[in-house]
Amino acid sequence: MSTQPLLGTISGQSGNRDEGRSQPGSLANFLSIFHGGIVAPDSTTLDSLQAILNESDDALRDDLTERWRDHKLQELNFVGTVGALLAACLSSTGSWPDVLDNGRTQPWSIRACWYIGLVFALFAVLTALQQSLRLHRLSAHREGLRWIRKSMTGEKRGGEVRVRTWQVYAWQASLVFLVAAVVCLIAGILVLVWVSTEFGPDKKPEDGWWDDSAKMAVTFTVVVVVSLVMFLLTQATLAMDGIKR
Repeated sequence: MSTQPLLGTISGQSGNRDEGRSQPGSLANFLSIFHGGIVAPDSTTLDSLQAILNESDDALRDDLTERWRDHKLQELNFVGTVGALLAACLSSTGSWPDVLDNGRTQPWSIRACWYIGLVFALFAVLTALQQSLRLHRLSAHREGLRWIRKSMTGEKRGGEVRVRTWQVYAWQASLVFLVAAVVCLIAGILVLVWVSTEFGPDKKPEDGWWDDSAKMAVTFTVVVVVSLVMFLLTQATLAMDGIKR
C-alpha cells in the first residue's frame, strides 16, 4: 500500500495548487477563522476530502474513505456526548432563582438565551445521531464507500474533482449547534451577572455600586474575555492556510 499521507499530494496536483496559492498574512490567517475556520478549517476538513476524491489508486482511495468514516464517527460520538451534557446543564438553569440579589427579577432575555441554547444542544445530539446512523448504514452496503464519496463529489475544475461545499458544512452541522449552545449559555450568564449589579429594591444607590455582585460580574467578564481570546488564537492556528504538507 502506498504511504501517501491523507493531506499529502493528490495525484501530483496538490503541490502545483499550493505553489500557486498566495500565502496570506497573519491578520488574514486570523480573520479566516470567521470564514469556516471555527467549525470547518480547510486543513482538517476540506483538504482531507479533496485528497480522497482525487486519489487515483482504488485501494488507497477506499482506505482513505474508511479512515475518514471512522474518524468522523468518533467525532460525532464525542459531539453527541458533549451535547447531551450541555443540554443537561442548560435544562438545570430552570431551577435557578428568579429573584436576584438586588431584588430585581430575571429579565426574560436570560431565560430565552438558555432555552434557545437547550434547543441548539438537543439538535447537536440529534444531528450527530442522524449522521452516525447514515454512515453506519452506508458502511453496511457493499458499495458503501463509493456512495460516501459520491455524495460529496461536486463538479470538476482544472482536472480536479471538487467537494460539494454544502456537504463540508453539513458534516459540521452538529458542531455548529454545539458551539451555538455554548454561546447561548455564556451569553445568558453574562446578562444575569450584570443585571445583578444594577440598583434595585435590595441595592440602594447610597450603598454604592461596588458590591459582591459587581465584583463577581467584573471577574466573570474578564475570565470570559481571556478565554475567548485564547480560543480564537487556538482556532486561528487550525484555520491557517499555510500549514505545511
